[in-house]
Amino acid sequence: MELVIENCEEELSEWLWLEYHHAAEIWGGAIFTNARGMERLREVGEVREEGFESICNPEGTLVLDPGAPHQLRPQDFDGIEYVVIGGILGYAEARGRTKELITSKLPGAQVRNVGAKQLPIDGAALVARLVAMGVGLDEIEIADGLEIDLDGEVITLPYGYVVLEGKVVVTPGLIEYLTR
Repeated sequence: MELVIENCEEELSEWLWLEYHHAAEIWGGAIFTNARGMERLREVGEVREEGFESICNPEGTLVLDPGAPHQLRPQDFDGIEYVVIGGILGYAEARGRTKELITSKLPGAQVRNVGAKQLPIDGAALVARLVAMGVGLDEIEIADGLEIDLDGEVITLPYGYVVLEGKVVVTPGLIEYLTR
């Protein structure tokens, strides 16, 4: 089973790179599709200019979409070759871009959500990995937002973050990036 990240951003910002890098690390690699001009991604995975629908067949593909009506379950991974996550940097409120930019391009694929909270790209990859390993969504703790204190200035990230062993999983390098 391979992780496919369908890039939906115009450029590979440092923030996006950090999330993509961490997602690929979680899965032991990734295929980045629709990634024109993003050669740096070759450091962590395979890069393709074409969209994910050119390599994924509907029967063997699971698309993660926050707007999907059904939640992800371990048995959803049976017979799955590709797990597709949208490479979309989020807004405070979801705008349905995953359905428009990804889900609609591969009719017939299995589509699931990973809970009510919008997750960062690498957070969605981590949840998918845990569920693929047999952990139920109800067993995965998700923190509701994250506040980062940068020398008295507080930055609030309004997304859901996985909590493992009592610690919030934050994209490696993100706090240092925000500090700069």
